[in-house]
Amino acid sequence: MAGYEKMAPGVFRIRQEVRKGWVPFAMNLYALPGTDGLLFDAGSGTKGAVAHVARCLKDLERETGSRVRQILPSHAHWDHFSGASALADKRPMRVLLTEAMVPLVRTRACYRAAYREGTSALRPRAGALNEACRALGGRLIDEAFSLSMGIRAVTGPFSPLAVGDHLATDAGTWEVLAGPGHCDAHIMLWNAETGILLGGDNVLSHITTWLGPPRSDLIAYQKTLETIRELPGLRLILPAHGRPVTDPVKRTTQLIAHRKKRLTEIREKVEAAGPRGLTGRSLVRHYYPRMAPLKRSIAQGWIEATLLYLLQEGDVARTAEKGLWRYHPL
Repeated sequence: MAGYEKMAPGVFRIRQEVRKGWVPFAMNLYALPGTDGLLFDAGSGTKGAVAHVARCLKDLERETGSRVRQILPSHAHWDHFSGASALADKRPMRVLLTEAMVPLVRTRACYRAAYREGTSALRPRAGALNEACRALGGRLIDEAFSLSMGIRAVTGPFSPLAVGDHLATDAGTWEVLAGPGHCDAHIMLWNAETGILLGGDNVLSHITTWLGPPRSDLIAYQKTLETIRELPGLRLILPAHGRPVTDPVKRTTQLIAHRKKRLTEIREKVEAAGPRGLTGRSLVRHYYPRMAPLKRSIAQGWIEATLLYLLQEGDVARTAEKGLWRYHPL
């Protein structure tokens, strides 16, 4: 049985799963065969995950008579770039990176530093000893997660790519579009001939896109959704996770409304709290009262991003109280 699925003429989905360690994790990688061809997103860097993708590409090239010789991550999150160098070592492939991705993915240290929160929406910095203990605990968790999920830097040679560039494949020509918000270094591939968008993490069919500090931007994400919705002839979005989005205008409209609703909700909850204010942690408990701590720490990202946005815009103020930030209306 082939490990890939035809999504449209010249567009094939390779489903990659990582099941060892923490929680099952699934990715959609998209192979676009051609004279050089392209793999959009590289997935995990575990040996099993990389071997699976390499086998699929070999079988796909045999079936189509075309080649897949380039790898392009959609953005600088681990599940989109970690397999790139390992695949390039196993097969005759070259890695493509945008200028914005390069400082984030070239070493593990750079990646950790790029996503280490400079400021927290939930708590102020503690004393030096407490902060050192937290940093050590975070580093141990990071190392365990990295080993389990196969997080690997893009250490080998790469070729530069820019927004506005075009890539030719058997499925036609794909334009590189900017898609910041979820991550500042996010790109998408748009095929105006077929109306297909490879959207990375920007539009998912079954859940909302994760947003959170330090590299998400609520307003940039809103603008990206509006850009996607206005693409002429858009008929299908192929996301990095989950099912295809077959009614993309409806789905992007839903997501735009959802983000506006959440922003309004948080602003109104702070206003309703009056002079006493409320803590970010109380908002997390309100939205996720029964969620397991690990999942909640991920899900709360949008709450933190929203509070930091309101603080930046001057809509709220905050004070430190008993090791937590308390937010007050202005």
